[in-house]
Amino acid sequence: MATETVNDKERRILKEAQDRLKLAIDDDSENRKLAFEDLDFIDGNQWPADLKARRATRPCLVLNKMPIFIDQVIGDQRMNRPSIKVIPVDSVSDPAVAKLLGGWIKHVQQISKSDIAVDHSFEHAVACGYGAMRVVTRYSSDSAFEQEAYVEKINNALAVYWGPHAEYDCSDAMYCFVISDMDREEFKTKYKEEPAPFNTGDSQFIEGWATKSTVRVCEYFVKEPVTKTIHRLADGRVVETLGVGDISTKTRKVQSYNIIWYLLSANKIHETRQWVGKKYIPIIPVWGKELVVGGKRKVRGLIRHAKDAQRMYNFWSSADTEVVALQPKIPYILTPKQIDGHEAQWNNMQNENYPYLLVNFDERAPGWPHREAPPQASSAMVERIQSTDQEMRDLVGLQKASLGMQSNERSGAAIRERKKEGDIGTFSFIDNLSRSIEHLGRILIDIAPGLLDTERIVRLGLENGEFDFDAVNVSIRDEMTGEYKVLNDLSVGTYDIVVTVGPSFDTQRTEARTAMTEFIQFYPNAAPLIGDLYAKAMDWPGAEDFAERLVYLLPPEIRAKMAAEKARKAGEAPPVAQEAQQSPEQQAAAQEADLKLQEAQVGLQEAQVKLEQERVKLEQMKQETELLAAQSKENIKKLVDEIVVEALKPTTSPPVTGV
Repeated sequence: MATETVNDKERRILKEAQDRLKLAIDDDSENRKLAFEDLDFIDGNQWPADLKARRATRPCLVLNKMPIFIDQVIGDQRMNRPSIKVIPVDSVSDPAVAKLLGGWIKHVQQISKSDIAVDHSFEHAVACGYGAMRVVTRYSSDSAFEQEAYVEKINNALAVYWGPHAEYDCSDAMYCFVISDMDREEFKTKYKEEPAPFNTGDSQFIEGWATKSTVRVCEYFVKEPVTKTIHRLADGRVVETLGVGDISTKTRKVQSYNIIWYLLSANKIHETRQWVGKKYIPIIPVWGKELVVGGKRKVRGLIRHAKDAQRMYNFWSSADTEVVALQPKIPYILTPKQIDGHEAQWNNMQNENYPYLLVNFDERAPGWPHREAPPQASSAMVERIQSTDQEMRDLVGLQKASLGMQSNERSGAAIRERKKEGDIGTFSFIDNLSRSIEHLGRILIDIAPGLLDTERIVRLGLENGEFDFDAVNVSIRDEMTGEYKVLNDLSVGTYDIVVTVGPSFDTQRTEARTAMTEFIQFYPNAAPLIGDLYAKAMDWPGAEDFAERLVYLLPPEIRAKMAAEKARKAGEAPPVAQEAQQSPEQQAAAQEADLKLQEAQVGLQEAQVKLEQERVKLEQMKQETELLAAQSKENIKKLVDEIVVEALKPTTSPPVTGV
């Protein structure tokens, strides 16, 4: 067989990519056409062009209620975000490594702000049925040699095309395209070369690969099958390459893949790279609702079946507005002679508020110009507007209670039940997002061994937004056997993803704070035991410092347990184990120091008791002195009062007798 040259290989790949993309576009063209129409409709283009042209001078209102329904579903999703948990699968999988992988995935989500990509893809899946995000790798800084993984959004999910697949997440697809049409001048600036020429007679440039003004740039992911040999070692590990001293107990050949990424245009491959993962193309689709009709897959968003109801609502609202607007503009019934010479005034009467209108008398038309009765708003029209409004809510499955509006439900239980019905009706969108998040987790697990392939410290994200650090691929020597082994080896074992949907950490903290407050009110004796946890749940500035100080008020046995757990997480020996490792002399010295400390504490307590007794005595003496002083003042006052009274008594003279 002749050896394939570089040019031949490039032409083969370009031809293969063009043929595959054409098949993918043709296979899904109807779905994407409807999806684009849905997006255009949500954006406000809700009147058919021909009807709008015929109503050029009449109202064509767009009372767009579609974003309200979409925002409600998006709000539910943001309040209940899916979270990823890594679990070990086989006997050689390490739960500690599973926990490390979970923390690393959380770190990837934090540094890449993956919420933006998730929210963007979910919003478009709800709107038109198509959403997408991706995983990329790049160096963490200009001076770094280690790469980091990032989760990024794909702005236009309708530009992502998949090869044939059966799985929901397209994990079994053998190829994928992400296309973009670029202006020719922009292409020359970015790639420093001329784009493909446009030639309508050349079949190579059909299907939009090159036009007079644009050129197509395409990312092409393809899985190339490879066969590899795996070995099971005596310790249960499965490896591809035997190391020094490794003994294979079982060997077999397995089918695997190399995932190749091409950046190509109509006539050239600009870049080629091998993806670090081995199983999955790093594109994550997020679908709306799917239905298979006659073997053809149909994809839609939330509002597709409500579009006609929205059009009816716009039409009836426009008609009602038109009737009301025409009431003050009812034309006059008159003859030409009556306004002869005054036509300018009468023609401008709708624009000016004249104090009077000039009119000529017409003997053949007795009376004066008059208006007919204005058209009245139709009650049937108003009812139709109301019924159409209700039909829209019925079609999307969100009633007034779900939208926070007052409805015919009166009790709290009835409102909750109606809102629950709406949540159930739209839960399939959130459930589909959970499946996509699960696939995101599997992609990150797939690339972790290749990305974190050296001994290094990795940052781990925590649920509360904080972070921790741990080491991977650490080689240590076993003191018992003298052999070296690798700790936190990400290439050993099989791990899988579990996705849970629930409130965010901030929401959980708020709910925990409320529940703890109610619990403490019901059981006050628990307050000293959970005071630090209660403070951590608060939103005060310095709440963490507050909680750390409250720890010192906990019973000694609880503090000891917390210290041991903290030491275990840090990889240190717990305090008890450290005491056990001390020499007898150190233990004796420590015991003597403890005894002296206890004696000093007893002496301090005795001194405090004596001091308190003296303080009480002084307080009693002070009170007695104040009482004696008060009594002395009262006695002196009484004595003075008696003297004054005695002095003020009148003197009685003896009777005078006659001589």
